[in-house]
Amino acid sequence: MSDEDLRSRIGRSFGIRTLVQLIIASVVVGAIFSFIGVSPREFWSGIYDTFQGIISSLGESFAEVVITIIQYLVIGAAIVIPIWLLSRLLGSRK
Repeated sequence: MSDEDLRSRIGRSFGIRTLVQLIIASVVVGAIFSFIGVSPREFWSGIYDTFQGIISSLGESFAEVVITIIQYLVIGAAIVIPIWLLSRLLGSRK
């Protein structure tokens, strides 16, 4: 069997299996959403509103958002970097 035949067979079986999995997942998620009374539009609208709320809580202007994210980065790095460095130093002794 040539490499091209093998890739073709793998591609077809992967494609069908993936398609079946996507159909099953879509039916399950659709049933759950219908049961709780949420439409796809409401779902994505809620995601957008949540993301917009997070961004607006960081600041009103783009510069304010960037400054807030940099502050979070520095605060987080002050905790994460020393712990990472200690774990690397202690891990290398073994």
